[in-house]
Amino acid sequence: MIGVCRRGGDWVHQRQKNDGRERSLMKRLFEAFEKAGKELFLVGGAVRDVALGIPIDELDDLDFCTNALPEESLAIIKGANLPYYEVGKEFGTIGAVLRGPEEKGYPKDCQVTTYRSAEYYRRGSRHPVVTYGDTIDQDLGRRDFSINSMAMNAEGDFIDPYGGLDDLQKGVMRVVGDPWETLAEDPLRILRAARFQSRLGFTIDAELRQASADRAHCIEDISRERWLQEMTKMLHGPYIHQAMAFLEEVGLLQIILPEVAGLRGFHASSPVHHKDLWEHTLQVITQCPQSDALKWAGLMHDVGKQWTREVDEGEGRVSFYGHEDAGANAFDEVAERFKMDKATAKEVRHIIALHGRIPQYSGEWTDPAVRRLVRELDPYVESMLDFARADLTTASMAKREAALERVEELAGRIEALEQAQSLRPELPKGIGRILMDAFGLKPSPVVGLLKSALEERIVEGLLESGREADYYVESLRRNPPADVPELA
Repeated sequence: MIGVCRRGGDWVHQRQKNDGRERSLMKRLFEAFEKAGKELFLVGGAVRDVALGIPIDELDDLDFCTNALPEESLAIIKGANLPYYEVGKEFGTIGAVLRGPEEKGYPKDCQVTTYRSAEYYRRGSRHPVVTYGDTIDQDLGRRDFSINSMAMNAEGDFIDPYGGLDDLQKGVMRVVGDPWETLAEDPLRILRAARFQSRLGFTIDAELRQASADRAHCIEDISRERWLQEMTKMLHGPYIHQAMAFLEEVGLLQIILPEVAGLRGFHASSPVHHKDLWEHTLQVITQCPQSDALKWAGLMHDVGKQWTREVDEGEGRVSFYGHEDAGANAFDEVAERFKMDKATAKEVRHIIALHGRIPQYSGEWTDPAVRRLVRELDPYVESMLDFARADLTTASMAKREAALERVEELAGRIEALEQAQSLRPELPKGIGRILMDAFGLKPSPVVGLLKSALEERIVEGLLESGREADYYVESLRRNPPADVPELA
């Protein structure tokens, strides 16, 4: 059972002796609104997390609500001499910053929002249409889940009109009000339910589950950026198995990620046994470090096996040749669908396309072979090593340990070559211009071929790295590359 406190102030005092400084910093904000004759409450996820036992100084964002209108909130925050920002003002939100010791998690971003009685999203929009409310109960009543529909006052007392504390104690995800209406207002709440389930491991109640199945198609009305935000957070949760099963069972996964949904039960369609790719995928996600790129790579790395499976019933073998490239190509479509940022998408694709390379390593590889592998994996060598560790899910402890030893051996060799400054080819700055002058060349692909030839010779140990330009020019004069007839 989860320990839930009934009075935030007492609980915080019991669990965190040094919390007085944090409470006093927030008290400054509470007192500023009280002095102006306005209500102010801490709301949402921060209240839920405090009730679950998370110290306030570990919370990144603090959300407050008030009966003050945005212009009034801005004036109050200015009057308290707190740093502020006005992004979100048109939606009723004014930002403030609480400054304090870095070791206590400061500065903390705060958002003060006018009570709302209604909120919904237009098709494809990232911004809500809001109607202001009059009371804290009214504001809490339009929120998504009971565990997020609580508030806390300046004294640390909970305001819990919708049974959020009881649901926290029971480990239940339940909406406030009618779940069909709640999901109609914002279908993204289905993904949010999965995200909280992934984080907390809670059970989703029967009505919310049925409403999610009935409203799953409405997710198409939601902007893809919001899909990405919720999915990424969900992938970081320790209960990803439960969350993904929920999304597949209500049919939402088939809409937003049919490539992944197709993995569930795929192994059962093979006349020859192979691993359950759905379970393997979820285990890899769980084992990946807390990196967005690694989590997404874990989700997508084996989807290509659906289209590359070859079964030899006579030999009793199953193969998936080329599944890495098939998966990388499928991910390109997913990255575009989710409007993923280019940097993350590039890293994820690289991991998917090359995740089969590190397992091919053996201790018999020469140093040039290790250097050549690093050239393939760059600039994501560390991510690739981390993924190789996470991608070990065999039930055989002996096989797992042997595979992990190979990964660690490779990591050690890479580190040793790097320390010896012989891991990556290092050519002089401006080598392209130097080669053009030395051989009377104009800017052309030939210059790139010459540089590649020099780098390959360094990788093979035929040339030293980091030498002067004349050293490399002389090497090309003595032994021109066969694929560059201009130097023959």
